[in-house]
Amino acid sequence: MRRLTAYVLMMTLLLSGCRAGSVGETPEAAALALREEYQALAGWSASVDVSVCYSDTVYDFTLDAKWRRNGETVLTVTAPELLSGITARVAEGETMLEYDGAGLSLGLLDGDGLTPVSAVTAVMAQIEKGYMAKCAWCGEEEQYLQISFQDPELEANTGTQFLLTFDRNSRALLSAEVSVAGETVLTAQISNFTTEMEQNDTGNSTDLG
Repeated sequence: MRRLTAYVLMMTLLLSGCRAGSVGETPEAAALALREEYQALAGWSASVDVSVCYSDTVYDFTLDAKWRRNGETVLTVTAPELLSGITARVAEGETMLEYDGAGLSLGLLDGDGLTPVSAVTAVMAQIEKGYMAKCAWCGEEEQYLQISFQDPELEANTGTQFLLTFDRNSRALLSAEVSVAGETVLTAQISNFTTEMEQNDTGNSTDLG
């Protein structure tokens, strides 16, 4: 009986060790598991508060974001009211901003064509196949997973880098920071993160993990 109890306890510990955010899980292992989960997504929706810095000018706005793996990714400005209704549609690497039927353009954030609009799809590209330079738990209770992405052939603080923060348990994307040559050019706070699986099953962020 004692041997059976010990076996059951051992199996319980092994199974619990496979769950997201479990005790003993390394941030590197969590990051790889997270990548697999995001690669299985058909899409996600969220509210994104964006702050963009062009030299000495800062622009703040809020987006209603609907990212889709197949089809159009649609980003609609909901605030400030002056810009409300401007919509960006991203498909097959092309970006079009629409407002009253007219196309608009935003400035570049780096020398590779990154813009505040394309940053959303760029973040997903990093999650799915970018080089993970550093993975770490953060927060008072280590409740967040932070992953830093960069070109492996470039030194630190050179080129374009992405710092993404996820909920440790649910894997939901919480924030993104983009820096160019060591200077932060864009920050995004993400809320109401809701996912759609490839099998047409939908779920909220608590189902990601």
